[in-house]
Amino acid sequence: MKSDSFDSPKESDDPELIPIWKRTLAFAMDMILLIVLLQSIVQILPSAYPQHVKIEFNQLIIDASLLSQDEQSDLRRTTDFLENANLSEETYEMLMTMIFFACLVPPTYFFISELFFNGQTLGKATMRLRTAPVRNDIPLSPLRLFARAVLKGISALSLISPFFIPGLINFIFCFFNRKRRCLHDLAGSSITISSRKNLVKKNES
Repeated sequence: MKSDSFDSPKESDDPELIPIWKRTLAFAMDMILLIVLLQSIVQILPSAYPQHVKIEFNQLIIDASLLSQDEQSDLRRTTDFLENANLSEETYEMLMTMIFFACLVPPTYFFISELFFNGQTLGKATMRLRTAPVRNDIPLSPLRLFARAVLKGISALSLISPFFIPGLINFIFCFFNRKRRCLHDLAGSSITISSRKNLVKKNES
């Protein structure tokens, strides 16, 4: 596979490549924040339901932890496990609400951060990185940022679940093109660059 097989010849001159370790560290910071947010949902949401729902949910978590790694990674077995758990309607409703918020939070975090904070999440701002258009003549529109955020958010979520392979493929993809772009970068026509150059230009002006 050629290193430039996923890069258009019409794209602008290559910016300075950001070291993988720096991007990984920025993403790890974002993941820590996301995990805290998701854990908060798991802790807070049950308080809106009756006590028997909390007890049933806690027992479900205990039973799920007893499943083998293979069983947790098998979607069919996981589905069978939930069906055989005989959950009450209220507990099932709460579980679906948790799953909904779990799928909503990561994409929303990436989308809002990069849309309103100059292409920077908390992790990227800390490491002085930002998301930029891969071509100067094509700006990062909200639609492009949304597509990027959805793919990156779902990939991030999959990494902390037994079904981590899709997320792993998304991020490992950056090793197969010369601009080190993940699949979510391709979806958003974007690239990660240093934010220091912008600071220098502002100071010079």
